[in-house]
Amino acid sequence: MNIPNLKSRHIPVYSSSYSLTNDIQFWEKNDTFIYPNILLNLLTISSKDIVNLNFPANMFLLTDSGGFQVISGTCNIDWKESLKLQIELKASKIFAFDTPPVKRKTEGINDFLYMNDKETKQQIKENFEVALKQSLYLKEHYPEERKKFCYILHGANKEQWDYNLQLIKERLGGSEGYDKCFPGGIVYAIKSNDILTLAFAAIHAKKYFISRGKYVHFLGCGSYNKMFILIRNQITTFDSSTALQGAKVNVYTNPCNIFKSISIPTNNIPFETQFCSCPVCSKINYHKLAKENSSLIGRYFVLHNLWHMLKMNIFLDSLKISNYTQIIKEQFKPSASVMQALEFCDYADKVGFEIAYEKYKHYLKKDETKQKTIF
Repeated sequence: MNIPNLKSRHIPVYSSSYSLTNDIQFWEKNDTFIYPNILLNLLTISSKDIVNLNFPANMFLLTDSGGFQVISGTCNIDWKESLKLQIELKASKIFAFDTPPVKRKTEGINDFLYMNDKETKQQIKENFEVALKQSLYLKEHYPEERKKFCYILHGANKEQWDYNLQLIKERLGGSEGYDKCFPGGIVYAIKSNDILTLAFAAIHAKKYFISRGKYVHFLGCGSYNKMFILIRNQITTFDSSTALQGAKVNVYTNPCNIFKSISIPTNNIPFETQFCSCPVCSKINYHKLAKENSSLIGRYFVLHNLWHMLKMNIFLDSLKISNYTQIIKEQFKPSASVMQALEFCDYADKVGFEIAYEKYKHYLKKDETKQKTIF
């Protein structure tokens, strides 16, 4: 498989407010922690910004396509401009211009609900047609960049994921036609908090794309529980703003138990110099920092959290599939939902996706159209 040369599969999301600032830029050689992988918001950064931020030459850079901004009402570009901006930013992969199949729940707030099945399939079809236009445009004007081009597969359930495959078969003739049109791979946009749904999607991606050596990215999935599922199923990369949460509420990952996070009041730091031996904390005197510039504490927590996520990625990648579920059960004390999802994955590997799905689908939430999305 053509997996990028990454230190881990996790791609942190850029946030001008929390993570990447003039104080802390975690890809610089003189920083406390170097991690040259990132996902950027297409509409909030320019190629000039990238030059000024001194990204390394080997940066694995992803951007969104602008599709989310369409439904949030802040998008001022079309599919052609989306391609040009991604090329200008020198994105490592180019994502198709997609409009997520969701409806705004509250005007002015990023709070959305899934569309019903009919509306979702219509939006998927429209997204597919736009992606085909983009592929043809790249073929005619940017043939080398087309090699990076990825289709974004939307859907809240197996039927909708399969509908994407149906379109691929009808319009492109199947996998060979897909590879010509979208040689960069595929992106799964599975906006659900349900771990079993994520496991279904991961096995779906594994069966139809990972097994053929294709690059697969999962959008908005990077929490520790989701890592268990994605890495177990060899998903190439996935992104999440999870590491940024420490900057927002001063919460850090407890290195003694990675599933317990501790909230720290900035005026009451409970340690003198350091609280773990990661490359960030080992160089920071938090007690002193709390007195001199407490606003920076959360920003260092971002890097601390990211380092532990990276460590977890590397560890999970080292496990043999035959021992994977048992080690997770014994060493991490996962929730019942995580264990159920892992057991489904094991069963699917043994008997096939379709048979396993028929057995486990009854455990899903009954009305998925009413589930909140997690944008």
